[in-house]
Amino acid sequence: MPQTAATSLTLQQQAFCLSWLSNAASDKVDTLANLETHVRQSVGTFLADNAGKIADWSIAWGPVASSHEGSDPTALYYADNMLYAASATVAGAPCLVVAMAGTNEDDAYDWLAEDFSIVRQIDWPYGNGGFDGAATPKISHATATGIADLLAMRDPKAGGVQAFVTGWTKANPGGTVIFTGHSLGGALSPSLAMATLAQNGGPFANTTTLTLPSAGPTPGNPDFAALYTHFFPAPAPDSADGGPVPFNTDLVNAHDIVPTAWNDVKLTGFFTNTGDIAFKLAMDALLASLDGLAHGLIGFNTYAPIAHQTFAADTPDVDYDSLQGYFGLIVANHLAAYPTYVGVDDALTDTTAAMTRATLRQVQTHAKRLTAAAKAQTPPATTA
Repeated sequence: MPQTAATSLTLQQQAFCLSWLSNAASDKVDTLANLETHVRQSVGTFLADNAGKIADWSIAWGPVASSHEGSDPTALYYADNMLYAASATVAGAPCLVVAMAGTNEDDAYDWLAEDFSIVRQIDWPYGNGGFDGAATPKISHATATGIADLLAMRDPKAGGVQAFVTGWTKANPGGTVIFTGHSLGGALSPSLAMATLAQNGGPFANTTTLTLPSAGPTPGNPDFAALYTHFFPAPAPDSADGGPVPFNTDLVNAHDIVPTAWNDVKLTGFFTNTGDIAFKLAMDALLASLDGLAHGLIGFNTYAPIAHQTFAADTPDVDYDSLQGYFGLIVANHLAAYPTYVGVDDALTDTTAAMTRATLRQVQTHAKRLTAAAKAQTPPATTA
């Protein structure tokens, strides 16, 4: 991970921070303009607080928020999606980071339309950029919904993000463009990067295009993963783009359930209860039922993750004594574990806390419904 004389955070760390900050308004309901302003202010505060540690970033596009409910300037909305781009000179060369938010934890539409709509796959609609080695790439309906929303966003001065990125590459030869996001953003960022290149007919001339997804669910089928690898090959571990936080590679906490979706969901394999044996047995039965629900929904689809690199957060063998406690572990391993591993948690404390609060609210709200649905199922049969 390259550093320059003027910075102490690597380019990967800086891009991750910019990615994380796209979620700064995820626990708020407000006008779209105010949600955008909150993200802009959060980025500005981060830049001021870390002056001397990072490059001279400035917002070049957005932030733009969207809601499926409309765009009335006086109405209050949750942001279904949030997108912005920041530019800087890094190691003497221009760099652009395109950062998109993950699931808005308080927004039911995000959970249902952009996360869980995975029973249906659709053909990849953005072309192959001249690569014929992946005959039938497909993506989940959820990912397709999110990408379409991002592509429809408009900065009042700079237009759509695809046109903006294309123009930026022409104006900044020798530059680097990084698409980045966490969670839902970890599925959308590599997909948006692919759509941008494919519709350009292939990679931009005189430009290095990279991705930095984290905790991203699996967007599509094996041919989609092959198309992604063609455009975004994993870097060599000892290269400047490699290391513990490599570009073009989904960064995955081994104890995070979300990045396994939707190819291999096994809730029973993530946490071991070391406390009350009766509660442990009840949890094992419940989680087996949840696994059965998940596999019943997606068993007829094929999903394959893009290239990923795992790290192990703290050992997940803990004494939890409630379903809420179990889901609290899920949230901690899906959110706070990542900035800690990347080494930037101090810079992102406020945003991480907001994301965690909102997610826990939703987990606690839906825990009873989830439990009831699982208990209504017959646990899958086991084989010796």
